[in-house]
Amino acid sequence: MFGALLALVLSLSGIALGATPAQASDAYNSITSASAANADWMSRVADGTSLSWLSVPGTHDSLALCGELDPKTGKCGGVATSITQTQENHGFSAKTLTTQFRAGIRALDIRVRLDKGDEGLKFTIHHGSAYQYANFTDVLNATRDFLREKPGETVLLHLKAECDGGTFGCEDAEGFRTDEWRKKVFNSYLDGRSYTGKGDEYTQDTAWRDLFWGPSVNGWGQADRVPSLGEVRGKVVLMGFRGTKGGIYDGYGIKQPYPAGGSNKEYVQDEYEVATISDIAGKWEKARAHLRRSNGTWDSSRPGEKEYPYQPGALYINYTSGTGGGAHPYTVAGGTPTATGVNSFLRQCLQGENDRCPEFHSGRGGKFGGREKLDRLGVVMMDFPGGKLLDDIIARNRSDDGTLRVMVVGDSMTQGHEGDYTWRYRLWQWFRDQRVPVDFVGPYTGTKPQDTGSAPQPPRLQGEPEPAPGPPRTHGAYARGVELFDSDHFAVWGRQAAQDKSLIKEQVARYKPDLMLVGLGFNDMGWFVSDAHGTLASMKTLVDEARAAKPDLKFALANVPQRTKIDGRDDLIGNTTAYNKLLADAVPRWNTGSSPVKLVDWQGAYDCAPAGCPAAYDGLHPNAVGEYQIAGAFGSTLYKEFGLGSSAPRVPTAGPSRPFGTPVNVRAVSADSGIVVTWDPVFGAYGYEVRSRLAGVTDWSTTRSLGNRFDTTWLMDGQKWEYQVRTNNGDTTSEWSGTVSATAHPKTAPGPVGIVTRPTATGIDFAWGTPTGPYTDTIERYGVLAYDLDTPGAFVESVGTRGKALHFGGLKPGHRYALAVQTWNKAGGGLPAAGRPVVVGAGTPPAPSGLKVTSTDPTTVQLNWTGSPQAGGYRVWIRNIHDGSPSKAEEMVIQETHHGVAYLFPGVWNYEFCMTAVNGALESGKSNCVVAPRPAGS
Repeated sequence: MFGALLALVLSLSGIALGATPAQASDAYNSITSASAANADWMSRVADGTSLSWLSVPGTHDSLALCGELDPKTGKCGGVATSITQTQENHGFSAKTLTTQFRAGIRALDIRVRLDKGDEGLKFTIHHGSAYQYANFTDVLNATRDFLREKPGETVLLHLKAECDGGTFGCEDAEGFRTDEWRKKVFNSYLDGRSYTGKGDEYTQDTAWRDLFWGPSVNGWGQADRVPSLGEVRGKVVLMGFRGTKGGIYDGYGIKQPYPAGGSNKEYVQDEYEVATISDIAGKWEKARAHLRRSNGTWDSSRPGEKEYPYQPGALYINYTSGTGGGAHPYTVAGGTPTATGVNSFLRQCLQGENDRCPEFHSGRGGKFGGREKLDRLGVVMMDFPGGKLLDDIIARNRSDDGTLRVMVVGDSMTQGHEGDYTWRYRLWQWFRDQRVPVDFVGPYTGTKPQDTGSAPQPPRLQGEPEPAPGPPRTHGAYARGVELFDSDHFAVWGRQAAQDKSLIKEQVARYKPDLMLVGLGFNDMGWFVSDAHGTLASMKTLVDEARAAKPDLKFALANVPQRTKIDGRDDLIGNTTAYNKLLADAVPRWNTGSSPVKLVDWQGAYDCAPAGCPAAYDGLHPNAVGEYQIAGAFGSTLYKEFGLGSSAPRVPTAGPSRPFGTPVNVRAVSADSGIVVTWDPVFGAYGYEVRSRLAGVTDWSTTRSLGNRFDTTWLMDGQKWEYQVRTNNGDTTSEWSGTVSATAHPKTAPGPVGIVTRPTATGIDFAWGTPTGPYTDTIERYGVLAYDLDTPGAFVESVGTRGKALHFGGLKPGHRYALAVQTWNKAGGGLPAAGRPVVVGAGTPPAPSGLKVTSTDPTTVQLNWTGSPQAGGYRVWIRNIHDGSPSKAEEMVIQETHHGVAYLFPGVWNYEFCMTAVNGALESGKSNCVVAPRPAGS
């Protein structure tokens, strides 16, 4: 027999046989001492957990229980036991598998011979030439029965065609010793065929395909990904089907660890040759090195280890088994009185005993690098495992109680507005549906609440420090349809990466997230805080600061979406494009084994571009569909890069409509400042539109209001105004409310007189006289206003002063500014008085040229001239050429280079026209002067 023959050969060769078997221990040959809780340990692991992130105990040559059966005792006996036996014998016909399953074993290594018997072509279980008193049907039955009893579990299977026809091996049935027939017989189990051995003739039999995870047994291609536990509960996952010469059959198993043609040694460690007892420690070091590779750790003293990239989504398989002429399987696993067995080495490593695996513990020393934690063992295929060793391996898995702590960091698109579902909620739903236990963490819980209407405030005095910012407004509610969910976050309306980079360390230290989802950068570039390179630098600092608080923090960093084009902001489009390219290039460099950084393609997933933005309600912020798209972008990265969930989020093409109503209880009242309009807030409104008009005027003027109040100021006493209000949700609006009206009786003061403006290199000098008239006795300050005429969409800049002169600095050289000064008294801000416009940084402009006059009727002319970029505006000089009056000009300054003049009596042909250019108080000489021609028929 095989055992006796092998023993004879070894003895003739002078090779010592294996030592006496070691005593059973916690690590060796005591499988029944494993915890009873191991029987369903996978059921306590979240569905979304990838198999690649599990620590799975398995058995090498799972049913190698004996060499030959002693017919007198019914037990395996003889020296062959030490050569071929790899597992404790708890019953033939695969009954041993039931004991292994109950102890927590979830990975099997089954070796088969293609046999032709009375039932046709079947697989029998062998180790070399030794039949192990079980058939493949016994394996399937035992596995099915266990999974029916424990449907929350899965079993990983490595299948090997054992019979290579070698000297000490077995041979398949004659006539069927081909790879093609081995695959056909395996498929016959799946499809319920039983080949008779007469060509392709078969009879019907039990079909086992439904017991397997389909992508691993389709027969035409290997599974291209590692599934999540939720996908394969109650199923067998075929890891690989190995041929007799070691090659992997295509069409079966998972491609990543077992590609067709041969196993990938980067992911599978199966160095089984252990020549002597003194080589056991060397076998352990190979297993230990694979643990380092599985966890992104390296030993600089071992060449090549550092070059292997960490692959968090990969399935790693680690065989601790070994055998040889002088060290048989039980010796390698259990050791001897003078040599530690591999099983004990492994348990000491997991327990942190005897300084066995310092690379995975604090104070590990300088030669180790990469990640420090032993997060996963992968699939560990063992001989004679001990019960406590199984307990230690299983304990490495994260149960549902060990939830993933996630911090979401962002700006308005992440925080959301009152009434939004938010993409955070949609992502939480995905985590929930995937059964990935998650705990969102952060200091805030709500959306941005709707603005509360308030009266206009006076400008801050020049030199007065800005008031300390109050806490972010984060108490807003979510959409009415939102379930109660874990809404903790660190996202604030208007937030920049430039701000969060100095805040993030404290937040990470406080909340200790495992994973950070970041969506920042738009406000940095949108508000001129930084360009693309500066924004990238802020993001890098944010990552560094977060890591300083938690070195093993994982990051999913989003790029920046484009928005609909803002006139004059081509810089924003270009900076966004440049930043996204820089970030994509930088993320791989920022990625480390202990702290992976992955890119989220927000821009690519979000249907928004300069030409249009269907995903947003205002050209930027997400509507209901946009929220799904953003959640999909993050979820796809979490699924593909971090192994979370069994599938990426589904992104619907339509979302729930946003309910809103027409504002009610609209009121208009006269106030000291002018007229105040208020109404009851509408839940979920992004804002409101107020249209107003003087009573008796047909056309309305429409203005946007963020809160439920609208102030009309700069009014004259006795004016009656009418108003209507409607809700504006960006892409939808409500009906207009009914009309309300009020008559103004303002008590504000008039603007100052004698305003003088002068350009400087980077600003403007202002001076003015004392205002006169009613309510001037309570003037508290002046507001100096500047509006950049050359920047589309610019805001009015304002600064306050209690004096009558002010330098307004920090303006853009070469830009024209419209200027005014208003008074502020206890009633509010009065009607501004205009000052001459200024071109910052320019001097006295040249006189206009090419003045032409056209008579459009007997009393009206149209003037056209050539201006200058140094001119803030122009003045028209008019003289009656018949009465000897001098040429005069009104103070009014014209912005364009054309102007119409009317009411020229007794007729336009009596008047001469000239132009001057002004730059504040600086004024050119006159242009050429022209007399209007007499219209025909006049």
